[in-house]
Amino acid sequence: MTSRLERMLANAGCVWLFTVASWLAVCAPAWAHHQIVRKGPVVGIAIPAIAHGEMLVIAKYRATILDQATHHLQTDPIFLRLAGFVSLQYFACVWGLVPGSLTDEGSPFNECSHAYLAGARALLAHMAEMSDGQSAAKALQERINTELSSDPAFGAICSNSAETFDSGVIVWPDWGIAFTHSPTVLMLSGLSALAVIGLWSLHFIFNLKRRATRASNLIPF
Repeated sequence: MTSRLERMLANAGCVWLFTVASWLAVCAPAWAHHQIVRKGPVVGIAIPAIAHGEMLVIAKYRATILDQATHHLQTDPIFLRLAGFVSLQYFACVWGLVPGSLTDEGSPFNECSHAYLAGARALLAHMAEMSDGQSAAKALQERINTELSSDPAFGAICSNSAETFDSGVIVWPDWGIAFTHSPTVLMLSGLSALAVIGLWSLHFIFNLKRRATRASNLIPF
């Protein structure tokens, strides 16, 4: 019984180490590429800053903006760069799934949320200047502006509200503050726990199947 318990604990430890190593491997590119201070010439297209309060409204219409972009027949280099930036930046910010990304200024995902939403707004503004689909883009712009002007809270700013972006530079989550931000710590802990449970379940099922196979081989015919 003791040896079996020791094996179980050893296996659990291996699973935990594997989970931590996998998480670090995923986070490593973020630490390597995230640039808190971006200096020098613009690599791609300059993207204007977006206010903290505006993000909630732009996030509401992000899918509509991208849908218009998908059906946009006319393209140019600026359109393609902005569309590509929004797509990559949304992925880099974990598809906006982390709670508090938009509303919590202290979240390590807030800056990257500013980036992909600022990109979406810039993409819409550019489509409104193009001949193809101009009326639809302008109508959406007016709808967004009307909603923004309806509530002064949408004009709220934060430390990231003055930051402009570059379509050639992807902004990753700020993992340097992840372990001091309690909601992010809870989220990562939950994901780690789910990963451990999932891997342990697979290990348990595999052992059951192996035992069943051994038992069937011992049954005399």
